[in-house]
Amino acid sequence: MSNAQLWAALQQSAMVGADRLPVAQALGAGVDATAPASRQALQAALFPSADSSLPDSPAAQLLRASALAAVFERAGWQPGAHVALAGAFILPAAAPEEARPAPDDAGLQALMRDALEHGPLDLQASMLRTLGQAGQRLSHDMVVVALEQGRQSVELRHWLAPVLGERGRWLGSLNPQWAYAAGVEETADPELIWQEGSVDQRVALLRGERQDDPARARSRLEASLKELNAKERLPLVQALEVQLSHDDEPLLEKLLTDRSKDVRENAAQLLSCLSDSAHSLRVTGWMRAMLQQDGKGEWIVEPPEEGAKEWERDGIALQPSQFHRGGTKAWLLQQIVELTPLCFWTRTLGKTPMELMEWSKRSDWKTALRQGWLQALRYQLDAQWIDAAELMGRDMRMDTLMPALMAKLSGPEREQRWLTQFERDKGKLIEAIESMAQSVPRTQQLSRDLSVRLVNALHNALGGKQVTGSWNGYQAVHALLACAKIIDVNELPGFAALWRAPAAESPQDAAAAVSEGSSPSIVARTLARLTGFLGKPAQADASSEPAIPLTPEQQDKLERSRMRPWDDENVLAQLERFVNLRLSLHHAYPALQAKA
Repeated sequence: MSNAQLWAALQQSAMVGADRLPVAQALGAGVDATAPASRQALQAALFPSADSSLPDSPAAQLLRASALAAVFERAGWQPGAHVALAGAFILPAAAPEEARPAPDDAGLQALMRDALEHGPLDLQASMLRTLGQAGQRLSHDMVVVALEQGRQSVELRHWLAPVLGERGRWLGSLNPQWAYAAGVEETADPELIWQEGSVDQRVALLRGERQDDPARARSRLEASLKELNAKERLPLVQALEVQLSHDDEPLLEKLLTDRSKDVRENAAQLLSCLSDSAHSLRVTGWMRAMLQQDGKGEWIVEPPEEGAKEWERDGIALQPSQFHRGGTKAWLLQQIVELTPLCFWTRTLGKTPMELMEWSKRSDWKTALRQGWLQALRYQLDAQWIDAAELMGRDMRMDTLMPALMAKLSGPEREQRWLTQFERDKGKLIEAIESMAQSVPRTQQLSRDLSVRLVNALHNALGGKQVTGSWNGYQAVHALLACAKIIDVNELPGFAALWRAPAAESPQDAAAAVSEGSSPSIVARTLARLTGFLGKPAQADASSEPAIPLTPEQQDKLERSRMRPWDDENVLAQLERFVNLRLSLHHAYPALQAKA
């Protein structure tokens, strides 16, 4: 029996129960001194020696063996590897010396490990970004946990790769599941990274070169296209979006005939970002032919019954997808709108993006137009369409589009939009927080001024004896956790006073606990609130009328009105994880946190 078969047998026994399906006979005959060391260890776990104190029930034996196999796999053992060695086994060379130091604060390291093990992604990304900016790496005891997180989250790898250190890259080369982290040393030159690095490392190199020397990066990619498979070509071609210009047009035109459908579609999307490219001129010509004005001068759109054969080369599929339910005409229109430069609409129809939204309401093709505009926005990222995107995206996923659009604005412009939203939606605090959280790029935070306003609003809503608004559902929990992520780090003590202050021994102690870094209004409100929480109850007035008893429904409503999201232990743990780690990183690297 091979290692892979033995591993499968363990899994099957674990799924149906060792009593119903005993483990494989090859593992059940005791320890075989002639078997490989890994199999002997599994056999020993299944059948401990007579003088062992370990429980020997079938279930306990199976759990021990499964745990041991999992540890083997984590350390690089491949259950399916059954190779007969021709000679003596040669240990791999040791990892190179580390080029970066690791944090030496034990408390900070404990918080970092907790964040790596329990997340969420936002906290992990922010932590890794700060560590990378500080020129440091993860300590060796966190590398395995970090590699596992990177295996599960492709997005996290962007922040993880710079802080894995040489030990992390070395481990990545030994375990296929961590191959994304394997590659060359930090000090390697670009040519070595391009030749020997992982796809993620080559993408990072290409994007970096596009910032400084777009022509050199384009030449590097073009020279290697024939050697790359489709999965490698796609992310590297997507890197051309950095500093995209008309100099890239010849290469992108050539990629319209690439053997990979994904690469062809991406090339067409990038060409649509160049409004004067030959591709864009062809597409806008087809779009213009579908537009006409009626007797009142109102624009109307009428897509054709079928597409032209030459459309296919420019990224337009003539037959509807199996998931499309709008018919052939709507399918063709949506695709052409996706590839039409957004500036075409404002120039040709003479309307602003919001006026185009109103115009689409009166069209028979409203859905196709809006779906096409939304898709075009995902790669054209025209900031003039932000308000229109919010209107169109109420029923669609905007978690990636809005941050990307907001990133096109300057810092003050983004801040002004957030302030306007916050003031406009004061009566809908949870919705306002969600809107801001969607617009804050990952790993960034609100300004201190807006953070002060937000913390004050939260204290008004949640800091009294009664809760203002509906703070019992998932939406409220998500909003509060978003605040822990985006509030300026200097305002975190005041934010944390929402759930920490009532545990103080006196109102004065609570106010002092939150005074550092908090606005005076927060401290005053906390003191007043805790005076009510902690003060002695007033003596009942003998002459007063007896209280009217509440019905069960009224009592339940009253109790729910007093509940806060952090009454849930899991929510409280997540809030504490955010606050403690962010404050610890701020104290360790104050200059970097100030720039976040």
